[in-house]
Amino acid sequence: MSKKITNNTVISLPEDLLSEILRHAASNSITDFVNAGLSCKAFHGASNYDNIFENVSMDKFNFVPWRKSERVFQKRCIAAKNAEALYRKGMVDCFSRKKLTSGLRCLKKATEKSHAEAVYAYGIILICLGGDLRKQGLQIVSSLNLVNSSKRSSRIIANCRSKIERFLSNMWVYFSLTEPKQVDCNCDREIKKKSICSSSFEGKAWETSNDFDHCCDSCFWDREATLFCRVLKKYLIT
Repeated sequence: MSKKITNNTVISLPEDLLSEILRHAASNSITDFVNAGLSCKAFHGASNYDNIFENVSMDKFNFVPWRKSERVFQKRCIAAKNAEALYRKGMVDCFSRKKLTSGLRCLKKATEKSHAEAVYAYGIILICLGGDLRKQGLQIVSSLNLVNSSKRSSRIIANCRSKIERFLSNMWVYFSLTEPKQVDCNCDREIKKKSICSSSFEGKAWETSNDFDHCCDSCFWDREATLFCRVLKKYLIT
């Protein structure tokens, strides 16, 4: 089939259908999306729909947008409510720019779109802030359904820990959090104490806990928040 015939076929398609094609391309590869947009005027004209930037993959972009082109791209994705873009801006606002209110707003929006790392980070930040916010944080992280001994849950939490620490290692961290006060309960305190004190962060991500079934929801997430605070301090610039 000649290029002319192919272009005529593309031109004959409605723009909303072209944007849907581009959405699938963008969700898999930013390179495929860019190349498609450059291939003909019809695709180029359909390349600025919100549904495309809401789903576009950001895997090829730096966690922190240092270049102007990356900042423009991230801003466009945020406007389209892209969960990954909202999560990234939320983390940078909270821990680099010290704009906690703005950062939490972005993390909340990403959480509402079920972005796993955003759910994890947003919930833990609220737990650390304490008071009524702690209760909200516990409700948020409970949606991840991590507090059990299943392999699936262990993989989810390990993945969240690894990705968040990788993010923190690629940004300037100027703000930390206060470790939450431990709430007394009937859990095995010796196991809980051992799991916190033996945690080491030198040159590696958090270790997946093996004592999920020895503590309640509240204790488990207090411990996670404590570990999160210690990793933050590891990268904190003073």
